[in-house]
Amino acid sequence: MPYPPEFLKLVDEFIHLANRLADDGKDGEVSAAILFAAGRYNAFNFVTRGGTDEARAEAVAFYVSEYRKALESNLDGVVGPVVKPQD
Repeated sequence: MPYPPEFLKLVDEFIHLANRLADDGKDGEVSAAILFAAGRYNAFNFVTRGGTDEARAEAVAFYVSEYRKALESNLDGVVGPVVKPQD
């Protein structure tokens, strides 16, 4: 399933910001911060849109599943090749 160009443009904006923040060699820290920020943002959306305790487990399963699909798709090069560092 192809991703809409508007969606990929948003993704690219986050990646450009992450690359800028990682310029000082803290790419592991930036990677962890992105993951944490995604969790915080999604938790905020869940809670502010009326998420209930009953729906919490389903929401967590959904977001974990979506992250796994995104990571595996990118590792497989579905969207485009992941640039490997040059030795």
